[in-house]
Amino acid sequence: MSLLKTISLLIEESNINNIIDDRPWPAKVFHSHDHEELWPLIKLFGGDIHELYNALDKRGKGEEFLAHMLTQWPQEESLRHIIDALGGIRNWNNGKMDNVLLNHYVITPYLDDMRYIQWGKSDKGNDRIILELMPGEEAEFFSGYGGRSYDCDELAKEIFSEEGLEWEPYDVNEKLEDLIKVISPENYIKLVRHIGIEFQNEEVDAWREEFEDQREVNGKVIITPSFMNGFLPDDESSRYTLAVLIGNTPELDGVEGEINNAYSRAWNDVVMNQYHTEFQKAFDEFLGKPIGEGTTSTYKDVMNHETGHKEYKKTEVPVKYFDVTDRARAMIVRHAYEIDNPEDFISMIKEFDMNILCPQVDEYPWDEEEVYDLFQDYLWDYL
Repeated sequence: MSLLKTISLLIEESNINNIIDDRPWPAKVFHSHDHEELWPLIKLFGGDIHELYNALDKRGKGEEFLAHMLTQWPQEESLRHIIDALGGIRNWNNGKMDNVLLNHYVITPYLDDMRYIQWGKSDKGNDRIILELMPGEEAEFFSGYGGRSYDCDELAKEIFSEEGLEWEPYDVNEKLEDLIKVISPENYIKLVRHIGIEFQNEEVDAWREEFEDQREVNGKVIITPSFMNGFLPDDESSRYTLAVLIGNTPELDGVEGEINNAYSRAWNDVVMNQYHTEFQKAFDEFLGKPIGEGTTSTYKDVMNHETGHKEYKKTEVPVKYFDVTDRARAMIVRHAYEIDNPEDFISMIKEFDMNILCPQVDEYPWDEEEVYDLFQDYLWDYL
């Protein structure tokens, strides 16, 4: 069957010139202006442009045919037909396509029309596709909603901005007794001494029964070094009693409030950091770590300190470089075949709804120990 097919094709080829016109059939190929015009000839090769390409390639004109399609055929159809000439999507999916030709006649034309992406060299000298991102452009890879509460696109814009995440703190209410329990031994002793110094010799309304023996005739308790030493040594009973004093003495409301503020700040900072961490992790897993950094020129609003007004000026900004070779090649070939209209890298991702990022982040701390550690650090910012 294979021999008969070959003989049949040879007979067809020998008669092609007579069927189409008096010119040699390769000349007909290189006078074509689109696929439709060449279709009568393609039909003689079984309706397969790949077979036509193979016949030309045997005559040393295969690459010339690819170049002709790229430059002489309409842009909106040329790349699809180039891919078909090289064996089509099946050959691409099976890894049988000539990557050198594919890079030159499909990938490179796309890259030439894209912003911030181009061929580059790896450390080993290999050709790689390098994406350039300015600060904040990481947010363009995010979209959708995380759970019920946040817009990933808007949140990513804040997280990857110079200003950072705009955070509206949660109102955290933790029992004072529990907070006193987790204070480190060092901070516990400092807290006892802090109250003793700040309220030394003051009369306070420590009305709980735990302080009945320390009350004066007027029913007040005087904060003295001796009284405060009663909260030492540091043990479970002493901590409980100190929590009772702070939480039930009106004059110490400020101390209780600052302890709560320190814990609330620690709690919120941990949750806020979870957003930063998860969004950065999602981005790194999708695109990888940057392979280098540099600067590029762009136009942006810049403050003119002489006039006090902003001016739209060309300025240098930092950039990071990412190796996106495998992902970009896969998307470009698919995009060229299905759409054939070069876009920028991020637009192609969104066009295919391909791995748009939207990490799920808990709105409560994952690790209470991390909150407690920060609480120790923040406590003395408030007291």
